Amino acid sequence: MSKQVVYATHLRDVANSSRLQRAYEIQKEENKPAFYLLPSFSWLKQARQKQPGLLISTFDDLATYILDKAELNYLSISEQERSLFFQQFIREAHKALANDEIDIAKANGYADTYGQIKRLGLSIEDLPVSLHSLSSLFSQYEEKVVDERRLLDPENRILAAINHLTNHSNDSNLSIIMVDGFFDFSPLQALLIEALKKANVKIEIFLPHHERFDITARTVSELKEIGFVEQLGTPHTHLQASELKLISATTMEEQWKGIMEEIHLSQEAYEEIGILLVDERTALAELERYTTMYHIPVNIAQKRPVASTAIYSFLLSIIKGNDRSKTKWEQLPLVEQILKLYHISGLTFAKQKQLFLQSREWLDQEHESLFRMITELRLPKQASFVEYLSRLAKIMNELPLLAYWEKQFSNDQPASTLKGMVDEYKAFELIRERIESYQALLVEKRLEHLLITPDLFIEWLREQGDSLTLFSKRAVKKGVSIHSFRDISLFKGKKLFVVGMNEGAFPAPHHLSGYVQERDLVQLPVRFSAPTQLHFQEKQLAHFEQLFYVSEVILFTYVKGVDTNHPYLPSPILTELDLVEEEWSWKKRLSNGFSFSEQNHLEKLAYFLGEGFQSEGIPQSLQVIKDRQRRIEGAEEHLSVAHQEKQRKQVVSVTELESYARCPFRYAMERALEVNEPNQEQESVSPLEIGQVIHSLIEELYHEFNLIGRPFGSVEKSVLEQVPSRLLAMFEQKWDYVESQSPEISKFDLLLMKQQWQRRLEQWWQAEKKHFWDNEELATMEIMAFEKPVRLELEISDEESLILVGKVDRVDRQGNRFVIYDYKTGFAQIKMEEVKSGLKLQLPLYAYAIREELERLENQTMIADGASYISLKKEPAKRAGNGIWRSEHVGKDSKYQVSSRCRNQEDELGTNEFLEKYELVERIKELWQGLQSAYHVAPEECSNFCQYHSICRATAEQRNL
Repeated sequence: MSKQVVYATHLRDVANSSRLQRAYEIQKEENKPAFYLLPSFSWLKQARQKQPGLLISTFDDLATYILDKAELNYLSISEQERSLFFQQFIREAHKALANDEIDIAKANGYADTYGQIKRLGLSIEDLPVSLHSLSSLFSQYEEKVVDERRLLDPENRILAAINHLTNHSNDSNLSIIMVDGFFDFSPLQALLIEALKKANVKIEIFLPHHERFDITARTVSELKEIGFVEQLGTPHTHLQASELKLISATTMEEQWKGIMEEIHLSQEAYEEIGILLVDERTALAELERYTTMYHIPVNIAQKRPVASTAIYSFLLSIIKGNDRSKTKWEQLPLVEQILKLYHISGLTFAKQKQLFLQSREWLDQEHESLFRMITELRLPKQASFVEYLSRLAKIMNELPLLAYWEKQFSNDQPASTLKGMVDEYKAFELIRERIESYQALLVEKRLEHLLITPDLFIEWLREQGDSLTLFSKRAVKKGVSIHSFRDISLFKGKKLFVVGMNEGAFPAPHHLSGYVQERDLVQLPVRFSAPTQLHFQEKQLAHFEQLFYVSEVILFTYVKGVDTNHPYLPSPILTELDLVEEEWSWKKRLSNGFSFSEQNHLEKLAYFLGEGFQSEGIPQSLQVIKDRQRRIEGAEEHLSVAHQEKQRKQVVSVTELESYARCPFRYAMERALEVNEPNQEQESVSPLEIGQVIHSLIEELYHEFNLIGRPFGSVEKSVLEQVPSRLLAMFEQKWDYVESQSPEISKFDLLLMKQQWQRRLEQWWQAEKKHFWDNEELATMEIMAFEKPVRLELEISDEESLILVGKVDRVDRQGNRFVIYDYKTGFAQIKMEEVKSGLKLQLPLYAYAIREELERLENQTMIADGASYISLKKEPAKRAGNGIWRSEHVGKDSKYQVSSRCRNQEDELGTNEFLEKYELVERIKELWQGLQSAYHVAPEECSNFCQYHSICRATAEQRNL
């Protein structure tokens, strides 16, 4: 009877107890180890529980056993460690490369390419033409690592086992090898099976044999080519599935909530229900979240990666911060991490951050000591892997955190806080143990002198954070079972949800590793099934077909989105099935008559109330929300009577009125409540600071040259010629102060801004000279005042007056005529509708106030010729759209050079008639009363740069006025 046979098996019979027991009995009878090989961790775990004492493992484990039994001298290395060697070889070959990230990328790419070639069962001599340039690098790796140092990566371990079996065919010492549950074998696995066959090892392979499992037929053909005897029999044809559904969900949330609610409503027990995750990597976290939300037990333990802990992030920041910048904003994440390690939260957390940003000081000396310790650490830019590990271990041993946590364990702490500390403590110990064990492993493998960079060490630390895990919740034995396509035949229930069957998710495209392309497979001498797209499509089709043999009811779910015109599509593999279709949506879920929790009940009640239904006895929590919603929709915020009295004042600045007119809510935040702008990293000099610098510069310049109070035509040309150089010199001095106050802004950005304002100042002076000093029509006009205070009393009623105050940048006068100017460092223009609405009150009110003051002091009629903004940001010579002018001064003959395009022509500027025409007294009264009584969310002008957007409930329509 042949010693190598391939049998058929039903999917449900994979790793059954009788088969496992027979292998164990053969092992006992022959007194030689028996191996039972299975395709996934879930299968291994279950089989080991069924049959202790049997070597239930993988092809990799079998190869390792063969090498160890032969007492061959070697050490195992991982794929990651293989990348280390390639990284070292590349750096040696390209010493001029400065970018370590390029080295790492190349190392990973080349190492993966080498691994892919080896997984195909090929040698370096078999490289395709496109990869011939890598031949010397691969030869260097095999010569220095594999041959000289006998360090074997996973692929070379299997190849070494194959080589040993080939050369020592009578030295296997194995009673039997049973291979169960595989649909196919990789080229390397097939070569190992062939070598075992040649070594005359007894092998029994059990292949799932069902209709439409085309890939099994190819596998059988290859096994027969090796020399196996086929004893498959008739394919299994009895299907379990009797009910198939295709469920489209509008969102990922609706998909998961729909599944959870279906499970709750199902008549089957939890252990009769299974969930298959098409994309385990992204779906597992969502599964854990929603099963916890709906209190559904599952039969897998819930874990969290060590990478999600505060201590891991802290250690990673230590390594990444090797070239730590000194700005407070770049150090703020470290501050936050330290606070999290000490479980500081709430107001104390916010106060410490604020204090650090203000002065870099700390509230707690222990926290500060840890911060100082970390910021003073420096790691070498290049060192051996062992040295990096030693340094990190030393740092961890010096941290005061373990002692702090242990002390807190004995204190009275909330359960959630205590659990958080326990998790951090466990994560700390796991990381430290991994560092110590890996350090010892590197020494054992004679890799203690292997040089790496911080970037590579960071990559290693990231991998440890992802691979090390903490248990969050134990598995429930009689809970819903969770599967992937690899282990779905383990499912023994009746109802199966297949989650995430979107087009592109299944079948998933297959990619070869490294730089190997599928076209290369055509010319490569791959002996057994090459990993082509077609091969993996057949494998995925077999995975799909097995569903119908393991469950009576199958519900396929996918997310179609909310765009009915462009929906996401289900997997094309579902198109041939006779499926009952259903849709899950937010509206449908909330419309059904079932509630699964108090929160779920409130959500559904809120939905029906929102739809206009009436309900008796609305819960207080919903009534509060309903009242708040009504208030929010009304957008009205009235002050209490007591607060109105506090806010009442008779002296108000004109800028306050403008601010309130623009947006009452923003006015309340800035001026009434004094809610400061959120602290953030300084990216540019603030417009306010620029404005202060420019205004003071202009005033100081005119004072220094004694140009105030002198007719424009009386100033000597030689004096005016000195202004440009002095202007720039004064700006230099002021800009030095600006730079000293802006340490967070790069020198380059400050230089660009400085040059920009130097150009603007030059343009401004040229415009000033043209309009005033070189303008013969204004030869007798002079600057009367700079920064002139303004005070205006308006009668609000018969019993009450309001005093408006402000300051005019500049007043020019010629006889009984005057003009006021307001310098702006931003864009500046004015429209008469803005005047009437209260958005632009300064120019008309200042003109009125100055006229009244001059007439009272000099007892003569004064006329306001104009009032204008002067923008230094754009077109400082422009006057038409920037101001309000008497019609006689507009047009070709305007002595103020105001073009005919000026629309703001007002002959009553500065008079009572002007105030009456635009109803300004009434508008001012409204604004003044609003200042002390209401802060409605009703912006007249909404800035895209408003710092209160995140807390403002202005609608999109209001913001786009």
